[in-house]
Amino acid sequence: MTAPRSSARRLYSDDHGWMAVDPFGSPAQTPSRVGVTPTALDGAVDILGVDLPSVRTVLTAGQACGTIRTSAGSVTVYAPASGMVTIVNPVVHETPSIVLADPLGAGWLFAVLAPAATSLDELTTREPTGAVRVGS
Repeated sequence: MTAPRSSARRLYSDDHGWMAVDPFGSPAQTPSRVGVTPTALDGAVDILGVDLPSVRTVLTAGQACGTIRTSAGSVTVYAPASGMVTIVNPVVHETPSIVLADPLGAGWLFAVLAPAATSLDELTTREPTGAVRVGS
C-alpha cells in the first residue's frame, strides 16, 4: 500500500515524526495529520498495538504523546507541534498493522489543530536520518 497523493506538505521532526500541513490554509485553521516515519519502525515485523492521545488532548511539541508497540520493542510517538488532538485514526486501532504497512499514508495516527501562534520552525522538509529511540 502506498501513500495517496495529497496537496499536504509533509514536515518532519528530529524524533522521526511527521506532520502533514495544508499548504493552502494554516495549522490553526485546518487540522494536520501526524504519523511516524518508516525509519521509526525499522526492525519491526509486526505492530502489536498503539496507545495514542485522546481527542481534545492538548499536546506540547517534542513531548511524548503515544506508544507504538512493535515486535522489535516500543516506539515512542512525540508531538511534532503543539496543539489539540481533533481526531484519532480509527483504522489504526482496528488494524494496527496499517502503521507498518503504510506509515506515510493510511497509517497516520491522529490530527492536531495548532494554535495560531505555533511555530513550525523546528520541523524540516526532509525525513531525519539519525538514530531512532526504541524502548523494550
